[in-house]
Amino acid sequence: ECDAPPRLPSAELKEEYQGITTFRYNSVVEYVCRPGYTRNVNTRNTLVCGRNTRWHGVREMCTPKPCPYPGEPDNGRLVLPEKFFFGSSANFTCNTGYRLVGNAEVHCVVKNGVVTWDREIPICEAIPCLPPPEIANGEHSGAGQDQFEYGASVTYRCHTASRGERPFSLVGDASIFCTTTDNINGVWNKPAPECKVVSCEHPAVENGNLLSGYQADYGYRDTVVFDCAFRYSLNGSAMSTCRENGLWDPPLPLCQRSSCDDPPDVRNAVKAKLAGNLFPVETVITYECREGYQFSPGETTRRITCLPGFTWSEAPDPCEKPRCPRPDIAHGREAYTSKNDYAVGTRLRLVCDSDYVLIGQDSTECQPDGRWSPALPFCDKEPRCPRPDIAHGREAYTSKNDYAVGTRLRLVCDSDYVLIGQDSTECQPDGRWSPALPFCDKVCSPPPQIPNGQHSGLGREQFPYGTKVTYSCATGLSLIGDASIYCTSDDGDNLVWSGPAPECRVVRCPKPTVEGGRMTPQKFTFSYGVDVRFSCDGDLRLQGAAESRCQADGTWHPPLPTCEPVHCIPPRPLAHEDVEIYNPKERYEVNESLSFICKHGYSNVVFQQSTCSANGTWVPPLTCTKSDTCEKILRNRETFQCGVPLEELKTLLEVKKLYLELQKLEKEQ
Repeated sequence: ECDAPPRLPSAELKEEYQGITTFRYNSVVEYVCRPGYTRNVNTRNTLVCGRNTRWHGVREMCTPKPCPYPGEPDNGRLVLPEKFFFGSSANFTCNTGYRLVGNAEVHCVVKNGVVTWDREIPICEAIPCLPPPEIANGEHSGAGQDQFEYGASVTYRCHTASRGERPFSLVGDASIFCTTTDNINGVWNKPAPECKVVSCEHPAVENGNLLSGYQADYGYRDTVVFDCAFRYSLNGSAMSTCRENGLWDPPLPLCQRSSCDDPPDVRNAVKAKLAGNLFPVETVITYECREGYQFSPGETTRRITCLPGFTWSEAPDPCEKPRCPRPDIAHGREAYTSKNDYAVGTRLRLVCDSDYVLIGQDSTECQPDGRWSPALPFCDKEPRCPRPDIAHGREAYTSKNDYAVGTRLRLVCDSDYVLIGQDSTECQPDGRWSPALPFCDKVCSPPPQIPNGQHSGLGREQFPYGTKVTYSCATGLSLIGDASIYCTSDDGDNLVWSGPAPECRVVRCPKPTVEGGRMTPQKFTFSYGVDVRFSCDGDLRLQGAAESRCQADGTWHPPLPTCEPVHCIPPRPLAHEDVEIYNPKERYEVNESLSFICKHGYSNVVFQQSTCSANGTWVPPLTCTKSDTCEKILRNRETFQCGVPLEELKTLLEVKKLYLELQKLEKEQ
């Protein structure tokens, strides 16, 4: 069974079904549309009780009826929706400057069985403003007008002042207009202006000029323009306007100093490179004296600077013709009358006080640049030269503690010492000796004499460090030892000869004889130091040194060589022992041959020979190359020669057999 059918918003049960609370399965109930709704022709207006005790069927069996178009108010508009059905609402709004009178919203309802709107649509009326405010000493353009709607404007003006009185100024905006802030009530957009007498003080700028706007009195909105006097700069705005408060806005500018005045003139000088006639702070002006003039001796240029207070630094004195100052020489003076300064061309003679000597020129002349030339000398204590201090040496005559300038001394060394340098010197004005003082150096004792010879130092008395002497012998004798010796030092203190003196002796070496060989050069006698060379005849080879020299003891060194026959030694074993030599011997004569064979796996040569050459080497060399594949066995012509040993012949026959088998295999292929 089903409970009572559901209550639908757009339809209601017919009367016969109302009040029944239960319905059997498959029962059908019928609905009718409520007021304001109409039947949906696409659906049935019934519901059926189902097995699950629920009602089945389309429940949107009625649709809302439409309302007529409500229309739009003047100066307003309808806010969507586009269609109007029972239960819907329509909203209205007014254009800018208008306000809504009535209800802004109407509803689609059923009234007397008819679908219609529940009330009239509103109207839009212009937003009104109160009359504009009146002002003292003035009036507006809306005088006599009763209504002022949104957008209306009025313009104010001031009354004309009486004769002899200051005029009124309209302070504020001349025009105001009606507007709204809440879209209901009208208000004026700003306060009304005022008509009042505005007076600004006469604009005066120190060190400035009024360019425009000059008049006797200044009132509201009068404008003036300024610039500054020469060498002044504007600080602030060049233009200012009289405001309603009687003040200038922006404030009147200041004209501030920006340049020093023209730099002062200096007698007999010119200003160099002036760039314009403005001189800001730190500007530097250079004065140059005219030709033949100067500020001070040697000074022809001076400078002044524009200081932060826009004043010049101290101006220079005039340029004057140059004069030279009195010479200032310590312990010296002019030889004659002395003055504070001297004219150009004046020549002075200068002298020193007693016990002082003049260093430099004794006369000088005043130059056009105010300087003395030659440069002034100076006076120094009269110099003396100290006693020469020479180790192991002294003055040749009387000795003093010091010597006057010009004194000449002769110097000598102690015994066993030699003088190195000049043996005389002179005291100079600067207190030094010239030439420079010599020094005394140790000497070697005379070199030793040798019998039957002499040295190059004969006739010399002294032999200082580094001296070389060379010895020579009488004719027919040989010099045994170093020919030259030197005077040197072993300990850095004592001097000795570098070695003993050589000897002069008769030295003869026996004639060098080499069997089977020759000697060069050919000689009959062989004295000490002679060199000879040797070579061998024929196939003989030299054993030993090819050159020898006759020594002081009468022997030859190196020892004399010999000429021996050439032999070859058996070849050394080859790598991997790949060669076998037949009947090896300890040595082989020249042109003697040996036989060898390469072992299995080392070449395609079965049997070879090598011969001992004249230089003791084997030709060709014994070489066997390892094979990567089996080598072809070749016929050996010597296989059947006479004299082959039995064991060797057996081996050769086996090789021959292998060779024939290989040939057979090749033919079969």
